[in-house]
Amino acid sequence: MRRVCRALFPWLSAVVAVFGVAVVSGGVVAGAADAVPTARPHIDVYLADGVTPVGSALIHPGDALVVRGRGFDPATNRSGLPLPVPPGVPHGTFIAFGAFAPDWMPSGGAPESARAATRLGVQWVLSPAALAQVPAAPFDMRRTIRQQWVPLHADGTFLARVVASTPTQIPTGARYGVYTYGAAGAVNAAQELSIPVNYSTRPGPNTPSPAPRDLVWAYSPAFHRTVTEDAQGGVYGTDGAGIDDSGAMTFTLAESTVRNGAGTLRYRGTVVAFSRFHLVEIALSDPIVRVTAGRGVLSMRTSTSNTNGTDAQRRVDIADVHLRAADRERSVDGVHDIVGAPVRFRPGITPESLALLSTGTASPLRLRIPSA
Repeated sequence: MRRVCRALFPWLSAVVAVFGVAVVSGGVVAGAADAVPTARPHIDVYLADGVTPVGSALIHPGDALVVRGRGFDPATNRSGLPLPVPPGVPHGTFIAFGAFAPDWMPSGGAPESARAATRLGVQWVLSPAALAQVPAAPFDMRRTIRQQWVPLHADGTFLARVVASTPTQIPTGARYGVYTYGAAGAVNAAQELSIPVNYSTRPGPNTPSPAPRDLVWAYSPAFHRTVTEDAQGGVYGTDGAGIDDSGAMTFTLAESTVRNGAGTLRYRGTVVAFSRFHLVEIALSDPIVRVTAGRGVLSMRTSTSNTNGTDAQRRVDIADVHLRAADRERSVDGVHDIVGAPVRFRPGITPESLALLSTGTASPLRLRIPSA
């Protein structure tokens, strides 16, 4: 499995060569803590209107919070990980809604696992001048930061918006709140701030509905593990797609024209898989299954490169699906359930990183469609 991961990310060695840094045990050696800046960092947290202090208001998944900061020196945090911000360039500050352990501060030696948050809950505060020094070629690491970027103004102020969400792995004794700390391995005790938030994991009025399980596919037995463990990244779904507890992708049925064993099944939703540092970020969107005589061809819109996510996509035939060989088929309440349909990857899958994840056995497919 680690051989597959190393094949997936051969350009990491090139990045290391460009910046002249060392990679140790899958991570990058971070620098020492920065000197404490003369400015005095401070944050305030408000409800979505940006005016009402959060106070003791009950916050649910999907609720937005506005964070106003002042006293954040744009020139500090120059030490830390050399990716994606080059050495010597200010690394900025992370603003996170999450569940952090009682001992969470990087300046105190707390590990990354002490700070649990989702991608929706993290923003990256960085000055425009520092962002302009992040390379856009040959690896577009500037795009990596822009996905979460909040401008840090010359006077040390910023305005950020974070979305409350529940992390999957919560540290023991964790407390929900809004936290700030040096970004990308920078250690700056003065910027390690927190404001508690009264958070309930129960759904609220802004909580997204779970993605329907109309199409369920793990892609391959190793897909989720390779991305989240070997590549130290993550997988998430939006716009009708999700990731279930087993790590499988789920999509929403948009249209079915299947009649008498032939037709088209169209699904909607986007799944994004990314590595650490977002050096690899690929999207899989809007599956279509073309059905003929008990067989199907599964296509998806995929990223046009290994790093551009949803910025640019094209439709690619991913796999052949043998519907008649499914483990189980049944019709209940007007819904036809096909479980365990064998899948075989097709040649020509792009981008290259997705092709490398498609060299082994494909996972079986589950389809739920209206009965004809």
